[in-house]
Amino acid sequence: MAREFPRLAFLCHFRNLSPCLGSSTASRYSRTQNDSCVQVARYRAPPFPLDRSRYIPDKSDPKTPEFQKTLKFDRKLWGRHGEASGLDPSICWPTNAELAEMQEEERDWSPTLQEMQQSIAIKRSAEESDRLAREKRIAANMARMPKLIEQVYEERRLKKEQLEETKKSKERLIAQARERLGYNVHPSSPKFVAMIEEIENEERKQKKKAKRAKQEAIKEAFKAAMATAEAAKIQDGATINTDIPLKPHKNQTDQ
Repeated sequence: MAREFPRLAFLCHFRNLSPCLGSSTASRYSRTQNDSCVQVARYRAPPFPLDRSRYIPDKSDPKTPEFQKTLKFDRKLWGRHGEASGLDPSICWPTNAELAEMQEEERDWSPTLQEMQQSIAIKRSAEESDRLAREKRIAANMARMPKLIEQVYEERRLKKEQLEETKKSKERLIAQARERLGYNVHPSSPKFVAMIEEIENEERKQKKKAKRAKQEAIKEAFKAAMATAEAAKIQDGATINTDIPLKPHKNQTDQ
């Protein structure tokens, strides 16, 4: 036995358990301390008997629990024992308060046919109004689509022109910087960057100077026109008001 089932012999030696193998011979024997095989009886205890006796609590007894004195427990006793419980079967029907509560709950969770029809009508009306508003919005957007497409193309064209202008300006600045330095340098060189900044500052100053000269020319032309008009009015025997202030420049109004 020990040669055929060494693991079985080890377990039975220390735990004194019955083997659980498929073999019918091994399943009827277990190993003991003196290495002898003994037969083990199979025993299964019967279940405890259920107490099916009727229990009717005494409500006048102070030791009776409170839940056994309720109407719910009485209904349970009548449902379990029937007439043997000695209770009136009318307690199984709901009371007026319970009936009112059940009706209110039914109204909350189970609406009537008219209420369901009214709810469906309201829902359909809301869906129809949403659909009409959506169609109206789509029609308005479709009418604006050609203008929007044209605007997008115009923005792309302006952006492309701006990029080309920036690229040309950068190339021009690089050419001027290399011409001033007299040799080719890398655009990331500090000397080249300083030269680019100097050229940009000079261009800004020239633009400001040209702008001021243009404004002065406009003022002189306006004064000459006023003088000519005054001379013409004097010849006609009338006077003209020369104290009219000139229109201030945009930069002056912003200040």
